[in-house]
Amino acid sequence: MTEQEFDFIMALRRNEDVASFSKDVKLSCEKTGWVKNGLVTDSGMEALAPYKVDNAIIMAAGRSRRCMPLSNYLPKGLFEIKGDTMVERQIKQLHDAGIKEIVLVVGYLKERYYEMAKKYPGLIVIDNTEWQEKNNMSSLYAAKDYIKSSYICCSDNWFAHNVYRDYVYDSYYACLYSDEFCNEYCVKGLDDRGYMTEVKKGGEKAWYTIGEAFFSKSFSEKFVDLMVKEYYDPDMKYMLWDDFQIKHIKELLMKIKRYDDSECKEFDTTEDILQFYPNFKDFIDQFFQEEELINSTQRVSYLSNYADTKQYSVVATEQTTGRLHVNENLFGASPRCLETLKNATAEDLQYYDLKREDSLAVAISNMTEIPVDSIFIHSGSSDVIKTIMALVLNKDDTVLISAPAWNYYKSVIELNFAKPEYYDILPSGSSYVFDVSGLLAKASEKKPRIIVLTTPHNPTGAVIGQKDLERVIKENPTSLVIVDEAYRGFSDVTYDVKYLLSSYNNVVFARTFSKLYGLAGLRLGYGLCTPMAKQVFKLDLNPFRVSNIGRKVAIVALNDKTYYRSLSKTVAEVRSWFIQEINKIKGIKAFESAANFIFIHFDGIDVQSLKDYLAENGYLVRLWTESGNLSMRITVAPKPDMEKVLGLIKQFVEK
Repeated sequence: MTEQEFDFIMALRRNEDVASFSKDVKLSCEKTGWVKNGLVTDSGMEALAPYKVDNAIIMAAGRSRRCMPLSNYLPKGLFEIKGDTMVERQIKQLHDAGIKEIVLVVGYLKERYYEMAKKYPGLIVIDNTEWQEKNNMSSLYAAKDYIKSSYICCSDNWFAHNVYRDYVYDSYYACLYSDEFCNEYCVKGLDDRGYMTEVKKGGEKAWYTIGEAFFSKSFSEKFVDLMVKEYYDPDMKYMLWDDFQIKHIKELLMKIKRYDDSECKEFDTTEDILQFYPNFKDFIDQFFQEEELINSTQRVSYLSNYADTKQYSVVATEQTTGRLHVNENLFGASPRCLETLKNATAEDLQYYDLKREDSLAVAISNMTEIPVDSIFIHSGSSDVIKTIMALVLNKDDTVLISAPAWNYYKSVIELNFAKPEYYDILPSGSSYVFDVSGLLAKASEKKPRIIVLTTPHNPTGAVIGQKDLERVIKENPTSLVIVDEAYRGFSDVTYDVKYLLSSYNNVVFARTFSKLYGLAGLRLGYGLCTPMAKQVFKLDLNPFRVSNIGRKVAIVALNDKTYYRSLSKTVAEVRSWFIQEINKIKGIKAFESAANFIFIHFDGIDVQSLKDYLAENGYLVRLWTESGNLSMRITVAPKPDMEKVLGLIKQFVEK
């Protein structure tokens, strides 16, 4: 059935004017027996069957920060406009169109939706447990088992008339037209069949996506397959489904459905709603009166600058064994550290440390031969980096980070209203390597305020050599180079930090006691920089030093060189053995690493299912996506655990 034939039959079903259809289309539908005497036949209805809409999925899990303060107490989908909440209006319109299965994906203030759902017994309500950590791709992932021939709707859509149909010919995205510049997803190209070929954020004299979308059955199968494969890519945390479709635009073909502004509304802020419907103010006033929160606007308006900022978060787990997913030291800290904790005194707990010198900074100075004036103590290397970025970055600055990278960097960059750009860490033979030439070219082009070098690199275990490190520092004198050495000590890779700090004033080293020293629970780290830089960074430090007992334990760890040399050697031996053994399995390639983890590629193996299989057997691992393919990062654990993990992987592959 052609699209013109489909439209003709649907127009007849709805008793609409069909005068505009060509004679050829009308004759074709009559010859096939789909239409007779101006009516759709049983045969015509059978021909329509492949285009029957199965259901609608309404995404209503988000926080809607731009609608504060009202959205602090009521999800945006339950804002009432012209007598109906936005979600209920869509449910009623879908029901009127003959679509009875409606899936509502909830998260933020979900209990409010539970109350509403009692009015619609057939409504399927699904909890998106990741709504705080990820963007709306997580809602579609939560509803993946229901995505078939489906409308995909947002809770903040409002349609003047019922736009839904019980039969739809092809996948599409609703669009409005704008002559003026708009910061929306603008369609920049269509092929000769009407499918989108290019969509970019921002544009003028363009159709931009807004309102509902429709996924055909074949589109949904491709979408869900790609989504499941890539879901644990760190970038997915911030991805709208629009971005995902754009990423796969050649595979996920969509047409556009054109509306005018009077037909379709999408409300981002309460101001948008008030402009459209001034009486919405009455709803706001009544709501706050009922909630006794009349003065909330004044109390929370200062938060509005952060409406679109995403927080980096770690997936919660109650599991205390088999934690091969967060790169903790699974061999344990020096026994002397625990002994120090056991010997803590009352003074360690009740007094601030107000001594002239910080004993931990002195101990680090003795170990590194770097003056105390170049050392500042903080609660972990992540906070060292966060403090530096908070003080150095200005709005719209650029920060150069690696791809792939720890997503924490991106979250802190955006918290400071700056923008990330990326250089590559690439596989080369048995290991990953820094693309130094590409990094320098990108730095020359983007003039970044900060360049972040993670070495050993997370998640690949790659390292940058001393000469290349100095080259990056030297050739970018106007950029601050942050060298994140969180995984320092698990190999023999070292840098002449004393020389670099004395030669250049644009470099800072961030270190932690969480990894090699096994003190993640104490939250201790430090930065190495020039004395002038330290004076600035101290502005963001707590006026009182990090915990007394924590610093005592860290000093003991620094001094127990024999234990940590042995630990590092053991990690390296187990790491080397595991890489050698797992590389014997067909379809698996593990890369050499200078850290306490191993990065693994797979060919022809369902990596998501493998991750789930390991979890079922007590071992948690981390997945990453590169070029659309899932990879796995596994923390090195004591050999008995690694032997079990190796055995489980072999069992899975053999199955």
